[in-house]
Amino acid sequence: MADKYMQNIVRQEKNFEFRRYRISDSVQRIWFYLNAPFSHVAYICEIDPARTRNSGDPPLPEDGIGNAEFNTERGGEWERYDYAYRIRSVWRIKEPIGLKTMKEKYGVKGAPRALVYVPELMASEVVWDQQECVWGRTDGDSGPLAHTDILQVPATDPPASKTPPSTSATVSTAPQTVPLAPTGLAVSTGDGRTAHDTRGTKRKDRPQSSDPGRRNKTQHV
Repeated sequence: MADKYMQNIVRQEKNFEFRRYRISDSVQRIWFYLNAPFSHVAYICEIDPARTRNSGDPPLPEDGIGNAEFNTERGGEWERYDYAYRIRSVWRIKEPIGLKTMKEKYGVKGAPRALVYVPELMASEVVWDQQECVWGRTDGDSGPLAHTDILQVPATDPPASKTPPSTSATVSTAPQTVPLAPTGLAVSTGDGRTAHDTRGTKRKDRPQSSDPGRRNKTQHV
């Protein structure tokens, strides 16, 4: 994601992340990869399970960028952005993980372009709750280990008129491997396995693609 959009989250001006696809409820954290000129993973955010805008669903509180549009707009730049994830905390990685390090040390093939699993070594060396807490929880409670984290990057830039539903992220659950998601996301299987590829996981464990017509393939970033 572009740093200017990430800073909206850091400053608590944006408190929900909007997506066109549903992320498994087991996912607890997203690691955000910032696009060039930064080209590094710099922030980790805890998230709540998806909120939807189906008939009868309660609206989001209109106290953050994009929340009112999520409640009322269905077309244009908000078409299909049907999932909202409340951001519970922001952690700044003390030493951002550059793309070169991701490639040479952690085996990532290139900049995140879809949801993928975070390499186990990366997740174990960069312990999320030992980073700098910008705001949110500081109790270090990572929750059940069965829960998942992801790494993701937006497929498209957010709508220009209203700070959008698009960003980059990475997620991981130590000590397990974390996968990257469509548009740059990582998720761990949560069952003790080290997952480098979604082909060996059950469908319910896989990150869900924004395009239901395509088979979701995990990529290394």
